[in-house]
Amino acid sequence: MRNASHSRRVLALVIVAIIALIAVAPAAAQDTPNPGASILFPQAVYTLSGEFPIIGTANVPNMSNYFIEFRPIQILPPVAPGSATATPTPPPTFFPAVLPANTPVTDGLLGQWDTTLVPDGLYEIRLTVNVAGGSPVVTTVGPLRVENTPNPTVVSLLASLGITLGNGGAAPAQPTAAPVVPTNPPAPTVPPTEDPTPRGTVITATANVRTGDGTNYPAIISLPADTVVTLVGISNQNTGWFQVQTPDGRLGWMSPTVIAVTGNTGLLPRVQPPPPPATPTFTPVPFTPTPATSTNMVAGIIVLNPNPPNCNQTFNVGVDIANLGSQANAVSGFFSVVVTHVASGTVTGQTQGPVPIIQPGQTIRVDNVPVTVSTFFNEEHRVTITIDPSNQIPETNEGDNTNVTAFTLQRAGC
Repeated sequence: MRNASHSRRVLALVIVAIIALIAVAPAAAQDTPNPGASILFPQAVYTLSGEFPIIGTANVPNMSNYFIEFRPIQILPPVAPGSATATPTPPPTFFPAVLPANTPVTDGLLGQWDTTLVPDGLYEIRLTVNVAGGSPVVTTVGPLRVENTPNPTVVSLLASLGITLGNGGAAPAQPTAAPVVPTNPPAPTVPPTEDPTPRGTVITATANVRTGDGTNYPAIISLPADTVVTLVGISNQNTGWFQVQTPDGRLGWMSPTVIAVTGNTGLLPRVQPPPPPATPTFTPVPFTPTPATSTNMVAGIIVLNPNPPNCNQTFNVGVDIANLGSQANAVSGFFSVVVTHVASGTVTGQTQGPVPIIQPGQTIRVDNVPVTVSTFFNEEHRVTITIDPSNQIPETNEGDNTNVTAFTLQRAGC
């Protein structure tokens, strides 16, 4: 009888301790209910371990993307009656658990959280659905217990009393049914030998690597399909863009819509992108009548040195400029040089050269205008020269100011 009484007292103390631990955890955050943004599984007071599926819905009108974050739950010590109230402690920062995706999900797999990367303890998870032109929709679930390494002393003691740990506290040992998880779609099985390095593979015909996390930033390079880049960070502006390193070592940013992501992205750092490029401001210019003129500037023969040019090596462009009018140009100006990749239309180089005062009937050659092309070697490029592209020189005919030539870029330094 004494042994039975002692066992009952130990059991009571263990259950009281577990219930007390659950009681001090904060309740789940009260978010505004929205059927288009919800977490169905796991529910509050659930124990997680290993790579854990998160099931729910992210399907809000005008959704741009969704992502899931986690943070530890603080358990504050009780304040004794009559004592001074402690200064509130700011809540911990949320960290990425599932990186942004832009494909709507309804009652399906939102992603998997690898709980082996965080210490055991109490956490809450938060689903954020970004809405184009509107406020994000947020839902939070907690407390959740991460327990990848249970306390062996407690497990052994409870086992001697015929008790096993279940979700939400101690319970008598009994067959435990697997949690009912929606199977649309089924959770993928991740091979244990998968390379955890975060990578992205280009899934479009070509994909731009830009200087920042948006299409308003200029492109650094255009990558062909199936090119693999290394993911080194994610924008802290919730755009979903990744900071990447290209195969030739350049750093830039890519949209999640043009790459397929593999590897463990859960611990990618959040990176501050550079400021957006300034939007040019245009000052209205009062209209002034174009003075009568008899000047006619014409773009003639284009000369490249060397020809054909070499990849990643500066070459010089020259052009013959003729004045076929009966009057010299009143002002000097410039001509533009634009090099484009013929197959894709990508601008691969550009510069400009001077247009001096040219007498009627005179032709001059402007040489040694440098330009460098460093992409798409062994492919055809087009050089387009336009005399006075901003129309600063009054002419009788603006239609003969452009000439074009082409070349095949040699590999050389690439």
